[in-house]
Amino acid sequence: MKKLLTIIVTVVLLASFALGLTACGDKGKYVATAIAGVEVEEYGFAVSKDASNKDEILDAMNKVIKETKIDEVVAYYTALSNGDEPSVELEFADLSDNSKGTLNVYTCSGFEPYEFVDDDGEVIGVDVYLMELVCEELDMKIKVVDMDFDGICGKVAKEDNAVGAAGITITDERKEEVAFSDAYYSSVQYIISLKDQAYDSLEDLAGKKIGVQKGTTGALMVADAIDKGELKDTGAEVVEYDTGAVAFTAMKQGKCDFVVIDELPAKKLVG
Repeated sequence: MKKLLTIIVTVVLLASFALGLTACGDKGKYVATAIAGVEVEEYGFAVSKDASNKDEILDAMNKVIKETKIDEVVAYYTALSNGDEPSVELEFADLSDNSKGTLNVYTCSGFEPYEFVDDDGEVIGVDVYLMELVCEELDMKIKVVDMDFDGICGKVAKEDNAVGAAGITITDERKEEVAFSDAYYSSVQYIISLKDQAYDSLEDLAGKKIGVQKGTTGALMVADAIDKGELKDTGAEVVEYDTGAVAFTAMKQGKCDFVVIDELPAKKLVG
């Protein structure tokens, strides 16, 4: 029995070592490159246009955005998502005595550093932190609801005491469905590729399968380019996934050729 146990342990250790080598082998294999000439996007928090306390929620959001050093929050959660010790300290909200109901915060984890799942299974990140500060202003508790990104605005539009906080780009189309806070961060779209295919234009992706996260600006951009833009009639194909992380995994498995996604998640994915 002792000999059998030794063999099993050895096999497990060898397997772990092999996985480690595989992970190390991916380091530097992929790159994230900004797409040239695209507009800078601005993220905002969404709330129902018909919410009875819409103005109160928006005022609290805008106050938090104005008074918070967002770059420090981004740096803090970027470090955490990388497994590093943050070089900045944050002051966290205390919601223990809040008594004016609960704010449902709809988000989509897997979009680091804005929202991701920690070792305890909790969704944390830039957006959740800022929403906790908003709840402190509103004297409300917080309930974080993790869901598919492309359903967030539709969900928020139908509810009181609900917000969307998921790196949501403010667009005219989304404004028809929800009201937005002031912008709190900006981004541009990136192409994730193999290092020797570091393209900076959608035109370079002609005839390729392009992975995107459903409902995101990247997904809309690629679909529009295929429908009537620079990728029309090139044989390019958009392949939608629930998260950017799933899209990147699919790319590594050869199920798509490239991934188009926002800047910070792109940089996080390639390491």
